Amino acid sequence: MKKVILTVMICLTLFAAPREGDKQVAYTLPLLYKPAKVLSNSDMNGKVVLLNLWASWCSGCQEEMPLFVALQKRHNKKDFIVVAASIDSVNDNAKEFLNRVDPNKDLIALYDVKKSLPKAYRCPGLPSSFLIDKEGKIAAVYIGSLDKAMIKDLEKKIAELERK
Repeated sequence: MKKVILTVMICLTLFAAPREGDKQVAYTLPLLYKPAKVLSNSDMNGKVVLLNLWASWCSGCQEEMPLFVALQKRHNKKDFIVVAASIDSVNDNAKEFLNRVDPNKDLIALYDVKKSLPKAYRCPGLPSSFLIDKEGKIAAVYIGSLDKAMIKDLEKKIAELERK
């Protein structure tokens, strides 16, 4: 019986989604607006990052994206960055949506056509966001869209992480 329980626990650990305290997933993805240029998670070492996985057709993503644009505008891009990784099948759909909600291109927009990040993070749905500290560890996980109250809580966490 002990072997069965141990095997189940090991399997659950292997297939569980990343949690707070885990190292972020490594990635290199093209920029949405400049597909010839790529960005890696290692390019943001020393910064607090909100990695948001989204799609233009996702209603929750549509609701929260303007909140992320406002959040980025309130914070210093040197210390905090919102990275919005689109999983749209057609990058023009993602560009069209972002051009409406982020015309000044305050967010860093990536294009994940192979959906590698949702697979790696084992996302149960969209939107999904991961707050990552300066050392590349996951500080918070948000599954589903964030509202204004949740953004206020998120800002407190960002401020704490920026001070470290």
